[in-house]
This record gives sequence, structure tokens and C-alpha cells, in this order.
Amino acid sequence: MCAPAHAPPAGFPALWFLMFAARLPSFNALVQLRRSKHIARWLGTTKLPSAKEMAIISESTDPAALRECLGHIMGRLRRNKVLTTRHGMMLAAIDGHETHCSYKRRHEDSLERKLTVGGREVVQYYHRFTVFQLIGEDFYFPFDAEPVLPGEDEVASAMRLLARVLANHPRCFDVLTCDAIYLRPSMINMALAAGKHLVATLKDNQPELLSEARVLLAGEPPECFDQPKAPGKSGRQVTLRQADGFTTDTIHTPLRIVHSHETGTRHQRIAGESVATPYATDWYWATTMSSAMSGARIVHEFGHGRWRIENEGFNELTTRWHSGHVFHHHPNSILALWLVMFAAHAVFHCFLRNLQPALRHAHTAIYFAVLITADLHQDGWWPPRPP
Repeated sequence: MCAPAHAPPAGFPALWFLMFAARLPSFNALVQLRRSKHIARWLGTTKLPSAKEMAIISESTDPAALRECLGHIMGRLRRNKVLTTRHGMMLAAIDGHETHCSYKRRHEDSLERKLTVGGREVVQYYHRFTVFQLIGEDFYFPFDAEPVLPGEDEVASAMRLLARVLANHPRCFDVLTCDAIYLRPSMINMALAAGKHLVATLKDNQPELLSEARVLLAGEPPECFDQPKAPGKSGRQVTLRQADGFTTDTIHTPLRIVHSHETGTRHQRIAGESVATPYATDWYWATTMSSAMSGARIVHEFGHGRWRIENEGFNELTTRWHSGHVFHHHPNSILALWLVMFAAHAVFHCFLRNLQPALRHAHTAIYFAVLITADLHQDGWWPPRPP
């Protein structure tokens, strides 16, 4: 039986998965691989759809089906001990991320803000997601995303996202780490009602709580330790203080506050010379976990773990996976392609884990991504054939 001339709609996510795995920047770049035998075997088709066809299909792709696929990947990662717990608890992070902005292109779900450019007030259109990421011992899995809609703030989007994750995968995490903007009664109550705990950065958006913590924690006995040096970084000295029972006029759930004073040396290369600069930072975290449940060091680790969604999440996806590019300017298309990108990200990093250590440590992740792209391109170089 002959293969279909074009991939059926159900095959388009598989095609986009390959596009992200090969780090291709657009639908048009993907179409250039129309002669690749590898893609033909992957899709079971003799001809790739056009960039316009892919854009049209992406508008009606069901995000629920893609989220179900991500749930299947998450289950396999847990069963195969790739996503492992920290101190017996699975950590997750939630945060907002702006994907792109434009002064000309918009759709019905675009957010708007007014800026002054060249002395003239203009309207800028932008798109923002909240993202939920699972943080294992040494594996990080962007798991779901939810757009921030016009007229709402980031927390409203995060509440929808968290409610969906808890409904579909109630056992996928135990502790949620987040920025200070999420330290609100609604988020605390949702987490506690589901049997989860919250670790949130404490900043000036909760001035009453922060000022009280600064005064009361100064008299608490310190816990001091040296944090080992991470690859490419210097070690640091950490002093922790903690206390339970903090509440405010709006937050009635007793919270534990952990304060971390951290000192170390930052090494920089300036004008060809290595310069060592001492530094000191202070962090405050509010958590629903009592001191009997977890020590201050665990809260310190979980609080800093929030940066994994920035480093292994947003930064990598933006600089290496073209997540800042708008493949098609449609709200459902943008969301669907982000979910496919999450799946490609997880599978690619599983592939890296399964390489022999000597091979994996001798090359960067980009090296292996380039090899994937080269394999797809090798069929289309010579001799030239009619399209």
C-alpha cells in the first residue's frame, strides 16, 4: 500500500517534534528537508506538507492531547528513575515567561502595554506564559504551560495551570517553589488543600511579613555550613536562621521563614586578567513546611531550586531551542508548539543521559543536536532532484 502524499493531522506534532529536536528555527527551515528519507520513515509519508499547511494545522491542534503525551513521558521518567526525588520529595517550580513582543503583530489573546519610543507613546503587543517544571535530582522537565490572558495577572494564569496539573497528575510533585508574586492566600490554600507545600521567595511585596522576619530572625540561633563548589563556580559560606508561626492580615496560614546569608568570592576575567570579587547576599523564603517536617537546609535548597526553571528551562529554550521565535502568530499555535518543544526537550536530554560517559563528557549538547540536523540534511544535498 502506498504511503499517503501528506502527513495526516495526527502526524503534524511528530513532525514538529523533529523540528525542535533538530533545532530548526521555523516551518520554512523544516520544509527544506522535504527530500530526507529519515523524515519519510519517521512520518510514513512521501511528501512533507508546506509551511502554510503546518501553520493552519497548528491553529486547531488540541493542547489536551499534547499534555496527555507529556503526562505519559513524565510517567516513564518516574518509573525509570530519571526524575528522582530530593530528600524524599518531588520538587516543582512555577514561573512566568514572556515569549515575544511586537509593535505590529497581534492576535486576540495578545497582551498590551504602552511604551514611550522616540518621545512618542506606542502600544506594544506581547505574549506571556506561566510554566510548570518538575525538578528532579539531576533532571529538569518543563511539563505544562498556560497563557496569561488579557485583563489578568500572572498569578491567575498560574492558578489555572496548577489546578489542571493537580487534577490530571495529583501525585507528580510534593513541594512547589516559586517567586514572591505567588505568595498569596489563594495559592497557599490551593497547595495545602491538595496536600502539597509551598516554598516562596519573600520580598518587598509582603512588607509586613518581611520586616517582622528581619527583626525576629536576628535573635534566632544560626546554622552555618560551607556549600561545596559547583562546576564552574566558587563555593560559598551559608548562615541560616529560621522561625515558625508568621502570619499577616491576609495570610492566616502560619508560615515558617528561613533567612540565608551567603558569602563567597566571584571570579571574573576582566581585560585578560582574573579578578576575584567578594560578595554577600541575603535570601528570605516563606514556606508551609514546619521545622519538624524539614530542616532549614532543605528549604534553602528548594528555594534556590526555583532558578532551575530559569537556567535549565527558559534560558536553554530561548538560546538553544528557538522558543522566542513565533512559528505562527496564533494563540493556539504558540501554545501547541511550546508543548511539543517540552516533549522534544525531555526526550533529547534522555538521549544524552544514555550516551557513554566518555562520549557525553567529550562534547557539548549542541554538538549532538548538530549531528541530528546533519543526519536529516544528508539526503538532500546531491544530486538535485525536482521538488
